[in-house]
Amino acid sequence: MKINLAASVAILLTFAFAILTLGKDLIIPMVLGIFIWYLINILADSILKIKLGGIGLPRFIAFLLALVIILGSLTLLTNVISTSINNVIRSAPAYQENIDSLLDRGAQWVGLSESPQLKELLHKIDLTKIIQNLGVTLAGFIGSAGLILVYTLFIFLEQKCFMPKIDRMLNEDSQRKKVHRMLERVYNDTKTYIGIKTLTSLLTGFVSYAIMKSVGLDFAVFWALLIFLFNYIPTIGSIVATFFPSILALVQFPTLTPFLVVVIGVAATQVVVGNILEPRLMGTTLNLSPLVILISLALWGTVWGIPGAILCVPITVVLAIICSNFEKTRPIAILLSKDGEIRPEG
Repeated sequence: MKINLAASVAILLTFAFAILTLGKDLIIPMVLGIFIWYLINILADSILKIKLGGIGLPRFIAFLLALVIILGSLTLLTNVISTSINNVIRSAPAYQENIDSLLDRGAQWVGLSESPQLKELLHKIDLTKIIQNLGVTLAGFIGSAGLILVYTLFIFLEQKCFMPKIDRMLNEDSQRKKVHRMLERVYNDTKTYIGIKTLTSLLTGFVSYAIMKSVGLDFAVFWALLIFLFNYIPTIGSIVATFFPSILALVQFPTLTPFLVVVIGVAATQVVVGNILEPRLMGTTLNLSPLVILISLALWGTVWGIPGAILCVPITVVLAIICSNFEKTRPIAILLSKDGEIRPEG
């Protein structure tokens, strides 16, 4: 029986990942639509807390205002990224030439007449191609914006009908209560993570923009937006986001001072916000093992690319909560947790 069960689980997992991989062009926009739906709800809840003379906005107006702000921000983000990608690609050959000059200065500084081996190595690294690949990835992300917004709209239309459907599917009151509590926890924990992550990513992006703008770095707005987006990716996102503007500062300016300002300033911002502020705000909401987050990042990044890397933590949070509510899957929830303590609902 155990062998049959293991074989069934293996077949089911293989089938699931095949569906996730083959159907990613449809599934990713839907999941991103849920992500945006969360953002709109988070912003609407924040707007509802604002009181002027003890009077707040009606819930419908708050949601409408949140919808306009989020959609406007996404439109602005799309336009800035689309324009900046083309400008960065056009400037890439000039930056490639600056690398040669930088190598010559470095060779002279250490007492060498030339650095042919290092030049040959770096000439194999096509800076233009690297930036183009980044641009293609972001362009594909932007290209599905219409489908994402359609999914978001229909999720809002289903929002009021979802729980009554769940109630009609379950016969016993105890089952209904357990499922209600589980779904409420999924919603609240995911909303807390997305809200705090968005806030800290915005803060990191704004501070990084100020640092890059202060030294006159090209395309500071684009790099700040890239830092904002990549900060949703745990562990390696902040490293990658810091790498690109730092390398640009190295090849753009004739001295090392701007490079040092950018790399130290942006890295310090990442450390303070990511390692001090964010954990304080997040508290024990996630309760996920760092190793599990890293494995989840590798797994979903492989299956779905950058969108998978961005969404890996919310997906793992939902999986851990669901597993904690069933006896047979509770050991999985314990393995996913940071301290072995789980809070099953019901």
